Amino acid sequence: MKKFAFLVHLRSSYRKDLQVLAPPLGWIPDAVYRFALRNRPLAPFVWSDVTLTPDATEPEGYIIMLPYTGRQLLEQQKAMLPRIQEALALAASKGAELMGLGALTSPITIGGKLVSNNPYLSVTNGNAYTAVITWQRIAQLIRECHNPRPVVALVGATGSVGTLVGTLLAKHQPEAKYLLLARNAHRLYRLAADMRAINSSVQTEVYQQLDAIRQADIVVLLTSAADSILQPHHLKMGAVVLDDTQPRNTHPSLLRKRPDVTVIDGGLVTVPHLRCHQRHVGLPAGVSYACLAETMLLAQAHYQGDFSIGNPTLEQAEYIHTVAHRFSHLGFDIAPDHSFGKPIFRRAIVAREQKPVQQLNFVPITVPSYGSC
Repeated sequence: MKKFAFLVHLRSSYRKDLQVLAPPLGWIPDAVYRFALRNRPLAPFVWSDVTLTPDATEPEGYIIMLPYTGRQLLEQQKAMLPRIQEALALAASKGAELMGLGALTSPITIGGKLVSNNPYLSVTNGNAYTAVITWQRIAQLIRECHNPRPVVALVGATGSVGTLVGTLLAKHQPEAKYLLLARNAHRLYRLAADMRAINSSVQTEVYQQLDAIRQADIVVLLTSAADSILQPHHLKMGAVVLDDTQPRNTHPSLLRKRPDVTVIDGGLVTVPHLRCHQRHVGLPAGVSYACLAETMLLAQAHYQGDFSIGNPTLEQAEYIHTVAHRFSHLGFDIAPDHSFGKPIFRRAIVAREQKPVQQLNFVPITVPSYGSC
């Protein structure tokens, strides 16, 4: 296999993330970090060596850390591009031939467009496999729902992942009603039209305000906002939330205030032998983000060139799904449900185990232009 690299950044807190490097760093308030490090060009560094196969004797990949929070990336996008170029060069110097763009490093590079065709290595934003895994989990939740015509809200529907998820749902789950939420009305109406073109029986409604999701049985978060935006009053009784965002758009306090609600960590893939040898990336052992899994799958398949750039296509989703099946002996399936990093067990999981995940049957269509993840 090729060596790979995966680019990450600090989430919402210097203190929480940097204490992994050294516990005393967790004693320093975030305000001090923000003041001391503002406008400073911090170099990326290797966060951890990674192995994927059980008999690996040397690193098969690397987690590269961009030492800025998600908010900083969004607020200082132009200043971040040189740092990302440095990360590409660092990964290449370690022997990596392919880099995945994790979390907000994807949307601030316009889905990888600003760093594609670079002189260092190939790039993927990881969104094709993220969309496939997210679609498969939504399909399971639709089957498990007590409502014969469940209402599914896609928040961030016009983004890179959301567009492909909506396309897959329109083709394979036309029985649900879809609420499409995003900021750009033109893109919303275009996505709704594309979904109805796939299947005329699909029912869609478009909104730009979160209050609309109060009618949803299933809420899927696909935005690139840096803060937790979902509040208890946004959700109907017994709603299920699939949070596919990094940094997260939900907070653990949501469950304390709304114990009737279930929050599931989205976009997670089981890879049993995956190991980060120095420092973890905030996931349980043997679990990967789907965007990281896409990077590893492409490395396993010796894929040549850039892969998912901007909006992933149905053809790319079909390809990465096929590659995941090819390397299924290494895992690459929907991970057991977690909520804020902790395993959760519900009766719905039993139903999920009794019904195989629907296989892809693609008909190529035109995907709308790129939006943020």
